[in-house]
Amino acid sequence: MEEILYIKIEQNIPVAKREITFRDLGTLYCTNKKVVQKLENTTFYTLPNDTPQKNMFTIAKVYEVIHQIYPNIQIENLGERDFIVDYEKPDSKEKGKTMEYVKTAFVSAIVFFGAAFTIMTFNEDVNVADVFDKVYMLVLGTSKEGGSIIEICYAIGLPIGILVFYNHFRRKKIKDDPTPIQVEMHTYEEQVNKALIAASSREGHTIDSN
Repeated sequence: MEEILYIKIEQNIPVAKREITFRDLGTLYCTNKKVVQKLENTTFYTLPNDTPQKNMFTIAKVYEVIHQIYPNIQIENLGERDFIVDYEKPDSKEKGKTMEYVKTAFVSAIVFFGAAFTIMTFNEDVNVADVFDKVYMLVLGTSKEGGSIIEICYAIGLPIGILVFYNHFRRKKIKDDPTPIQVEMHTYEEQVNKALIAASSREGHTIDSN
């Protein structure tokens, strides 16, 4: 019987070495374990230089390299038809950690003060203080002076509601579902990858079979 090799490759593959093997590319499966073992240690592609770079490949290139080793094997693709190999040198990641911390702190500060400003302008726009005064008057029959239990509950409930909505506080999650931020980040990364692949294909930079 003709052997079948199943291969699954993700849309974006981060690597830290120039010599890319099939083990780095994705998951291989075949009933013949020797085929998988040999391919996993086989070089798929060697990057031309040592600078950080993104290279776009088609699945046809993967088929071409595999068939050079096993001409008669049948290949079933379970993953992407076009994918990106994102190369970064190991030392560049170490050097970039400090800058990442600085960027994270800067973005966190912008988000914090931006959210605070948005909440304050919303409260002023809809006149929340006046609404609280009217609710207090309707419930107790007297006008309030200064703060009340309504403002206290509002101030406590607002951050709790935000934490529950985003489902993430420090490293702990309230439930196992992905947070809205994680969903948006995944969508953003997927769109960026598709845009890079489409642009590379239009410009003729995609690495395809010969």
